[in-house]
Amino acid sequence: MHSSALIRTATAALALGALAACSSTPAPTEQMAVTRTTVNRVAAVPAVATSAPVQLQQAREKLIQAEKAMAEKDYVAARRLAAEAEVDARVAETRADAAGNAATLAQVQDSIRALQDEINRRSPR
Repeated sequence: MHSSALIRTATAALALGALAACSSTPAPTEQMAVTRTTVNRVAAVPAVATSAPVQLQQAREKLIQAEKAMAEKDYVAARRLAAEAEVDARVAETRADAAGNAATLAQVQDSIRALQDEINRRSPR
C-alpha cells in the first residue's frame, strides 16, 4: 500500500509539473505577428509565386498550423511553427531575389556579348 501511495503522489506531482510548465510558457503573440507580416509581405511579391512556390506554400501551411497551436494554447508548438514559417518565407524571398539576379546577370552578359560583337565588326583586321 505504501508504494502505491508513493506512485500516486509522484504521478500527481508530475502532472502538476507538466501543467505548470505549460502555463508558464507565454503565448508567442509577437512571433506570430512578425511571422504573419513576413509571410503576407513575401506572398505579395509576384516573383516569389513563380520562383519559390513550394517554400511559399510551406510558409503558409506552417503559419496555419501555428495559428491552430495558438488556439489550442500549445505555445511551444506555436512558437516553433511560427519560426519555421518565417524561415520558409524568407527562403522563398531569397530564392526569388536570386532568380531575379540571375535574369539580370544574363541580360548584362548578353549586352556585353553584343558590344563585343559590335567592336569586333568595326575593328580593322
